[in-house]
Amino acid sequence: LHTNDAASSITRLVDIGIDSYLIAASLNAVLAQRLVRKICPKCKKKYKVPEKMQAYMKRAGIKGKNFYHGTGCEACRDSGYVGRVGIYEMLVIDDELRGMINKDSSVNNMRKVFQKSGSHSLFDDGLIKVNQGLTTIEEVLRVTEVYGINENEDFVENDK
Repeated sequence: LHTNDAASSITRLVDIGIDSYLIAASLNAVLAQRLVRKICPKCKKKYKVPEKMQAYMKRAGIKGKNFYHGTGCEACRDSGYVGRVGIYEMLVIDDELRGMINKDSSVNNMRKVFQKSGSHSLFDDGLIKVNQGLTTIEEVLRVTEVYGINENEDFVENDK
């Protein structure tokens, strides 16, 4: 299924005509994934996050100290990125969710239950990858569309 997150998958199954009682009885978990670009190891360097991006980070509660980006080199064709790494979230269907699926499988309700469960969201897993120095905060925000960032905006200050 193509959905924005794991919680949306249940609603999508209902939308394509599967009875909610069948979903509740047979679904055990949903794994959502996105791919984010990895920082090029050849030109990776620490950088100070531009003020424009700091507002997004503050709203998201991001408190990392060292952030990295690729400056661009021959190995990455001046993009700053080489390869991709997955970010994931898993929605485990428990008794509370089974009951909710039978009554009201709206996306908002599913997301509330997911958030209450304490599971890592796509965004949370992306932040882990940022703190590991694998990708950039801009890339995670772009892919998860947490704050509706326009991908044409350039949040990384060009050092060239």
